[in-house]
This record gives sequence, structure tokens and C-alpha cells, in this order.
Amino acid sequence: MPLSYDTAPTGPDDRGDADAAVVDLLVRTYPPELVDAAIAACGRTERRRRLLPARRMVYFVLAMAAFSPAPYLDVMRRLESGLRRAGLSQPGPSAGKAAIFQARERLGSGPLEVLFRDSALPGTEAGTGEAPAPRHWSAPPHHSAPHWRGRTLHLLAEQRTAASRHTSPTPRLTVTGLLDGGTGEVVDAVWDASGAPATLLRSVGPDTLLVVQGPAPDHALAAAAAARGTGVAWRLPTARLPLQPERRLEDGSFLVRPRGVPLRVIGAGLVTTLLDPSLAPADELLAATDAVPDGRLLGAALLAAGPDAAPLTSRTAEGVDQELYGRLLVHNARRRAADLAAFACGPCPGAR
Repeated sequence: MPLSYDTAPTGPDDRGDADAAVVDLLVRTYPPELVDAAIAACGRTERRRRLLPARRMVYFVLAMAAFSPAPYLDVMRRLESGLRRAGLSQPGPSAGKAAIFQARERLGSGPLEVLFRDSALPGTEAGTGEAPAPRHWSAPPHHSAPHWRGRTLHLLAEQRTAASRHTSPTPRLTVTGLLDGGTGEVVDAVWDASGAPATLLRSVGPDTLLVVQGPAPDHALAAAAAARGTGVAWRLPTARLPLQPERRLEDGSFLVRPRGVPLRVIGAGLVTTLLDPSLAPADELLAATDAVPDGRLLGAALLAAGPDAAPLTSRTAEGVDQELYGRLLVHNARRRAADLAAFACGPCPGAR
């Protein structure tokens, strides 16, 4: 039976075992050599021995997400216990809260961002549409993103997450994420950025069907996707386009042209940039968009630990970036573990 990382502990020993399992998952998914490479890429490698070295702080940020909403000192205690079990830490002086704050600031968000991008499932090289450069991590041999008519399926979703009132006058951040259509891992993400959906086209190729859940059709995204050959399909509660059909098609769908961008409206609340019914039959397209993960997975990624997780606590923009990358990395580790467990378990019930 596969090990569960989300089982609630029932006593001190159970909690210690559960904490160790979480830390073990993080270390196996993001091993020290991968973490050290991300730190070095950002010039954060220490020149002198510190109580809280950069590698330890990367794992601390991940533990913050995994153990949220536990306070700093509790997170550090649970992390250290797990690292000792993994043979990556030795007993030593305990760090205080102020030292942990300073070490987080010293680390910055760069290593977490590099770790996120270097460990993401292979996509396309940002901004090029070409095959990606080699990653430090490669997808398990069994992983194959779902396809429809030769197009890889990805999900694009938006989520608003609560931020510390000390960070900015905006109490919530809008995070736009690109999720793998098979595992539900977050491949790319941006937050509080104008034109965010179109920006995430950098991580998909032209032979992609991008399923968008949540926001209404984005004309900038539609135009940018059409220019590069990427298909987009918006799943909406209802197809609400206040336009008269430009032309009805033989399968019952119809074309509209909001702001000069041609779109095809299919019943049951689906709007797409794929205009030819012979190449994208309505019933097949509906089935394909229903097969991708639910967009609420992005919300689960940002909460990281579940419905009891605290909002973002960082008081600086750099800290918010660091914290968000940490939560995305923990989500991806859990999705990857679930994917591997399902593969090992085969058709056993409840694996996914």
C-alpha cells in the first residue's frame, strides 16, 4: 500500500513519523544536489559556515508550505527532525525566530524560482516554443501527458490567494497557473501580472490544446495563441458572448468575432479558437476538455497543506515570491508522489 503524506497523526509518535514522511518526500523530490545547483545559479552559495545555510533555508521554505500554518520555530523543529532521520543534519544549536527571518531574506526568492523551473515537467523553452534545454530532473518513464488529436493537453487556471496586509494594500494576489493535463503539476505560474494568460504561452508549444477554466475568453490570449498555432478552449458555466453569430456551422456550433478575433462557440459552455469542425469535432472537444484536471487544483497548490492552511505571511514582495514558489514546489512533489504511487499500484482503487 503506498505511503500517504496527508494522513493526520493521532499521537506524538505518529506525528513524528508523518513529519519525517513529508521531509523525506521533499528531499527525494528535490535532492540536495538539485537544491545546491539552484542556489549556485543565483549566487547564494555561502563563503563561510552559517547556522542556517542556504540549502537548509530552501528546505525550510518548503517545510513552511508543507506544515502551514505552523509557526516558524515549530516548522524548523519538525524540519530538523526529518532531516536528521534522512541523515542530512546533525544536532546543533537552535536558531531563533530573528535568525530565521534574516536567513530567509538572505536566500531571496531566486533559488526557489530556479528550483521550480528546473524541476517542472518538460514543456517548451520559455519564449521560444522550442524543445526545452535539459533539466536536472526528468519525468518518470511512465509519465505521458494526455493528448487529443496530436495536441498535448494543459490546463490554465486562476486563483486568488490571501496575502499579509503588511505586504501591500491589495489583500489578495491573483495567481495564474499552467498545469500539466495528466498529473496536475504546475508547470509555470505568474502572479499579479497583466496579460498573465498570454505570458504562459511561453511554456507550451504550438501542438497544444490549452484548456482555460475560470476567466471569460481573453482576446489577447486568443490572438497570441492563434498566431503560434496553439489551440485554446475556455470552459464556462454558460457561453456568454453578447454577439450575434457570424456563421452557423454544420455541427451546430457557430462563429463569433469579438474585437476582430474569430472564436467558435460550442454548446454546454465551450468557446474555442479551433474553428474547423472537421479538425475539432464538438463532441470530441467537449470530452477532451472534461478529461483535464479540475482548476481547483491550483487552489490546492497555493494552500499547500489543505483547507486549514494560513494565508501568505510574508511582509515583502520578495518574501511573497519565495513563499508562493515554495507552495507550488510542495504541490508538485505531492502530485508526483501520487502519480508514481498510482503507477506502482496499477489499477488498484483509490490510487489517484
